[in-house]
Amino acid sequence: MNYSDRFLRETATYSTLDVMLADIAVRIQLPPSDYQKAVDHYEAVSDWLDRPDSVLHGRVELMYPQGGFMIGATTARHTTEADFDIDVVAQVDWGPQVDPEAALSTLHKAIRGEPGSRYYAKAERKTRCSTIHYDGMHLDVTPAVRLVGLNEKVSCIFHSKPSDPSVPKQTLFANPYGFGEWFNIRTPADEIFATYFEKASLDYDRMRLEVLAKADAEPVPPQMPIYRKSRALIALQLIKRWRGLLYDRHYPNRRMPPSVLLALYVGQHANQTRTLADELIHQVESMIAILVAAERFGSLVHEVNPTCEQDVFTDRWPGTDSDQRIFLKELRGFVHELRRLQEGVPLQEMQRILEGLFGERPAREAIRKFADQHVKDTEAGRSFHIARTGSIPALGSAAVPTGALATPNASPWGDK
Repeated sequence: MNYSDRFLRETATYSTLDVMLADIAVRIQLPPSDYQKAVDHYEAVSDWLDRPDSVLHGRVELMYPQGGFMIGATTARHTTEADFDIDVVAQVDWGPQVDPEAALSTLHKAIRGEPGSRYYAKAERKTRCSTIHYDGMHLDVTPAVRLVGLNEKVSCIFHSKPSDPSVPKQTLFANPYGFGEWFNIRTPADEIFATYFEKASLDYDRMRLEVLAKADAEPVPPQMPIYRKSRALIALQLIKRWRGLLYDRHYPNRRMPPSVLLALYVGQHANQTRTLADELIHQVESMIAILVAAERFGSLVHEVNPTCEQDVFTDRWPGTDSDQRIFLKELRGFVHELRRLQEGVPLQEMQRILEGLFGERPAREAIRKFADQHVKDTEAGRSFHIARTGSIPALGSAAVPTGALATPNASPWGDK
């Protein structure tokens, strides 16, 4: 049996929910234009920090991505008001004894530049980084000092809040690069699912390009983000999307569970399922189990970077018992809705649930694509039935039965 046969045989077993979740995930990826903008901004900031009149000229040893930008988990904006974010580290040749405020303020000065310069009006100082705001995205630059003699890229980062002198300055251990490598190793892409997701993503991009061309928009750069992803990574992106919408809608004044903590839990529990729906449910239930155990002991979760135990992922969340209880309650509601979808609901109810979990636009587009394919498949079946029997079968209902399957009509190398 050749690869194409194996591809079609396995993807034909994907459930309706598997296909819906994959189609939603396709729609929350960074589009090629935004991905390329992020890369361009990242490279431009690196050059800018080393310009001749920069206070850091000749002192930035290395810049590298961290967080979602490194592991491929960055998602598109979930509202027109929201930004997608890119996180990078600027490794500077200071010593680890550098004053935290001096480190952060020096980096900010180097980014901001003189009045009227490129980033002067776009740069914002934060407690651990400097943020550059662009249209629809922002880039966080964290200064770091490499600690020689420890694992690769174990560094010091800094915390300081000059607007509130009561907040102590801190020098903290961190190894975001090591964590990104750890996550990537633990979430390898399954060949067939990765090919399926990549093809679906590229098909969606081609459709977007056709729409843009009809609107006489500027051409999208040819570079494409990497779409060959694992089920665990897609599950992480779906969880991040759900979390972002949830906190924007219901808890706008509360700190969200950090993305790095979600990535840690996903990495710890990856490679134990065979379908996307099962992976997403498994990951959410694993998070629930961790929080329930902490609640049982009357404590807050405490998690560290597996590549640097001094790098604490939960130092700012959860800050209170209430933070933890709210997230636990919402995770339980999340998995309850996923279980309902897996058991089978009418298509209209499926759309309502998916819109509530992941947003109106991606859910509606995924439902519309499924409905259109259902009509095409039905018409193909009607034509075959008519040719064989001379009669016309009744069209199926809009309900999605528990065992409904979506059969791909293309190989990974093009339409059949």
